[in-house]
Amino acid sequence: MIKKATHKTKKRGNAVNVNMRMSIVIAFLMLCFIVIVARAFTIQVKGKEFYTKQGDIRQIREIDLLVPRGTIFDRNGEPLAISTPMVSIGIEPSKLIDQLSRIEQLAEALDLDPIKLKELVTDKKNKKFIYIKRRIPPYLADSVKALNITGVEFRKEFKRFYPAGEITSQLIGFTDANDIGKEGIESTYDQWLAGQTGSKQVMQDRFGHIIKDIKEVTVAKPGKDIDLSIDRRLQYVAYKALKTAVYKHKAEKGAAIILDAATGEVLAMVSQPSYNPNNKTQESISGMRNRATQDIYEPGSVIKPFTVVAGLLSGEYTDESIIDTAPGVFEVDGYKIKDFRNYGDINLEKLLAKSSNIGAAKIALNISKSHLWDTFNLFGLGSSTNSGIIGESSGHLPDHSRWSRSRQANIAYGYSLQVTTLQLAVAYAAIANNGRLRNPTYIKGEIKQDKAIIDPKVANTVSKMLEAVVTKENTGNKAIIEGYKVAGKTGTAQMAAQGGYSDNYIASFVGYAPAENPRLVVAISITDPAGEEYGGGVVAAPIFKQIMQNSLRILNISPENYQPQLALEASNED
Repeated sequence: MIKKATHKTKKRGNAVNVNMRMSIVIAFLMLCFIVIVARAFTIQVKGKEFYTKQGDIRQIREIDLLVPRGTIFDRNGEPLAISTPMVSIGIEPSKLIDQLSRIEQLAEALDLDPIKLKELVTDKKNKKFIYIKRRIPPYLADSVKALNITGVEFRKEFKRFYPAGEITSQLIGFTDANDIGKEGIESTYDQWLAGQTGSKQVMQDRFGHIIKDIKEVTVAKPGKDIDLSIDRRLQYVAYKALKTAVYKHKAEKGAAIILDAATGEVLAMVSQPSYNPNNKTQESISGMRNRATQDIYEPGSVIKPFTVVAGLLSGEYTDESIIDTAPGVFEVDGYKIKDFRNYGDINLEKLLAKSSNIGAAKIALNISKSHLWDTFNLFGLGSSTNSGIIGESSGHLPDHSRWSRSRQANIAYGYSLQVTTLQLAVAYAAIANNGRLRNPTYIKGEIKQDKAIIDPKVANTVSKMLEAVVTKENTGNKAIIEGYKVAGKTGTAQMAAQGGYSDNYIASFVGYAPAENPRLVVAISITDPAGEEYGGGVVAAPIFKQIMQNSLRILNISPENYQPQLALEASNED
């Protein structure tokens, strides 16, 4: 009996111990729960402001690693386009919506309209990021940083700067707000210049300041530099001469090109009107067009050397051939072709020297249409020069199957076809280069393959004829350069209008020097000069002289043992 009682007592003791342990566990769990609730209350209610602030301080963002565009240099290492580090400012609208007074401070610091900035914050409150001021100087960005406004962020960007300003504007082009190339070299070689944007993760504070770099996500690759064939010194010479002439003659527009006769490198290319790419305005748009490569026009008499080439290549003419141009008027299909005066019997040299429309028309009508077309086509007329620049025009050379006799005659002296100033420069360079045509280039040292298009003897014969144009008695006398032999041709073309031709003109001159060993080709076109002087001989030839003379001096190209006669007063005859 005693043993049984003891056993029951032990069982009761064990049950008490178990209950006690369970109570302890439950009490512990309850205590933990109370602690957790209390902690949660502390974090969510009492510590909300603290932890929000801490979260703001430690925002992790992925930002772009912008890279500078490559620098554009001239052939001598002078910069024509460079990228300068700048700061762009943006906002996170949701963080500014309750800081209207700070918005006014921000607007004042950035010279923005405070009302419009408030409207932007309100309208875009769900946006994560909006730029409000792009590419400002670092010192100005520092003054904004000093305001310590929550929700304002600062990002490094680059601004394109053009040291030569409007002197190189149409050729170089410009970049847009996103640093993408627009127009000219900037557009043509955009992928080469732009490089590759990278990215990285960073920790920012609530003021947009980067506290810590975390890791690189994408590797950034800076843009590559470009060395152009352009010579900044010659570019300035051409720019100054062209701008002065356009202003003097109250012309609508103009273009000038300097080409290396042997290599095809473009040494200078300018247009008027121009603009300043560092300070573009609404008025800048008219000056952005590259007149040398994009404008097409009927060239007039500067085409006549290629008609003479066609005649020589046909076998129907030699340099001793005589053409009767009397009495100074020639009728073709009821259309009258006139010369400046009655030149009577003339050879091919005098045809070019006096710029006889009748002589050119008679050559064209005495050879086949297809042969004349083929010759013009050989010199690249009516097709792109393949210089590589974006936006270059091809001109227009109508198919010979559609030519009437009068059109065939018109084309011979520069009407019923359209060219660019660059095409003319390249075509004349082929004559200067012994009959070998080379596509032009804007890149230093990029010498494109040339090809023989005509017999060197024919090219040299025509070149001698073009020398006779630039003499005291003839139409190119205003292009005479003391000490040098110059070959070239004037052009004066009426501008097309509805139903015919207007009383407005395009004056042009294309030539090269030194004529016996050509180094430079210069092409000029001036559209709609006002006043009594409008011909190529009096408007364009003096520009050619100024550009060529200064360029020869700058490049130290020695004069020949040649003393030309002094120029006489020229007329609008070409």
